[in-house]
Amino acid sequence: MKKMKLTKTIVIQASSAALALSFGSAYASFPEKNIEFVVTYASGGSSDIAARTFANSAQEYADTNIVVQNRPGAGGIVGTDYVYNANSDGHVIQLARVAVLSVAPTIQDIPYDPEAFTYLGLISTDPFACITDGGGPYESVDDLAQEIKNNPGKVTYNSSGVGSLNQFAALSLLESLGVEDPVAAAIHVPSQGEGPALSAVAGGHIDFFCGNLAPMLPQLKAGNVKALFVTSEERVQEIDDVPTAAELGYPELESIVGWSGIVGPPAMSDESVSYYKELLENVSEDTSWNEAVKKAGSVPNVVIGEDFQEFSARQRKQFSELADRTGLK
Repeated sequence: MKKMKLTKTIVIQASSAALALSFGSAYASFPEKNIEFVVTYASGGSSDIAARTFANSAQEYADTNIVVQNRPGAGGIVGTDYVYNANSDGHVIQLARVAVLSVAPTIQDIPYDPEAFTYLGLISTDPFACITDGGGPYESVDDLAQEIKNNPGKVTYNSSGVGSLNQFAALSLLESLGVEDPVAAAIHVPSQGEGPALSAVAGGHIDFFCGNLAPMLPQLKAGNVKALFVTSEERVQEIDDVPTAAELGYPELESIVGWSGIVGPPAMSDESVSYYKELLENVSEDTSWNEAVKKAGSVPNVVIGEDFQEFSARQRKQFSELADRTGLK
């Protein structure tokens, strides 16, 4: 995966109030009203937390209210379609996740064109980890690979649902291990969300699971599950004994990450896009925001504009090709 670098900003030596005033005056005609910041999932989840964390910090640099609105439904598609059809004046934006822009378009019909959104910026990434039962027989990826190859169709894995990023991650792992038929090599047992999937592995009912690292950390630290690898570019400080996928010889698995980004309707005005670009640059340098993102288990990673759009498109292409090969579409 192409390494994404944080956008550099000019350090402005001023108080927060003066900074907000100068920022607002640079775009005198935008915004003209409150900004609606749409979360396409229910309140309390990781998407909601990411959006509210960003909005709280961005409010310091904005000269209007940033109002977070939850519009859940159909795995994020309802809210995403709402933003897609919103006025392009820039007053409606979305906390977008990998599921709605890179995964869903590859496996089902959706009412929006993921390429057509105005991509404002990636704000954070969420490393994945593949885990097994803490008291189970698999101590390494090699152990798991050996069992899968020796006994095709015996090993089980779960996910938060058919066609989810969890399932794509597991199938990508199986492909990387070189099994002849990834779909038949291990049995997929869908769960109703990542929480139940994690619990099933911790309880020894399922052999392995690949998912967001953040909610796994308590179980990992307690020894209820063990991580075979993480998909981050570097080892994670809290579990620094766990190797990265690249260290094990599977660098292609680094592309399996969750993420949060900000998009708006197609054809947003240049003025509003410039406004959000500067807003993102200011938040990226905000110490409290960076600390809050890390505390939530994510990695601050601000990538503005076209680089973010290209990143999402690369993931979409990768998942589409995998869906074609495995018959997930």
